[in-house]
Amino acid sequence: MYLEGKVQTAKVDDFGTGLQLVVVDRQVVKPAGGRPQYTVKVVRGWPGLDELRQLKKDGNTKEDLVAWGEQNIQLPQEDQVLPLTVLDITGKQGFKTLVCEVAQEVA
Repeated sequence: MYLEGKVQTAKVDDFGTGLQLVVVDRQVVKPAGGRPQYTVKVVRGWPGLDELRQLKKDGNTKEDLVAWGEQNIQLPQEDQVLPLTVLDITGKQGFKTLVCEVAQEVA
């Protein structure tokens, strides 16, 4: 699934494994009006995520990973539009997270 997400908030996730974003889908309008909002975990395609994944493989703690990510990864700006490819949907009941990759490398 493809998602053109307009970033509302962005941070390094609590486990240091990716970026946690809240995005609004720019391609869909709800029947009642407005656009759907999703919680997204970006795991690939953003500068710095490959290095973060390597640090995790090297055995760093999640606190170290989060600290490294906050210092070294430039987060997407509010209202920036990202082309996202949905890889998986995780969560239970009404709390879903879309696991995504950026469709094209952002520099």
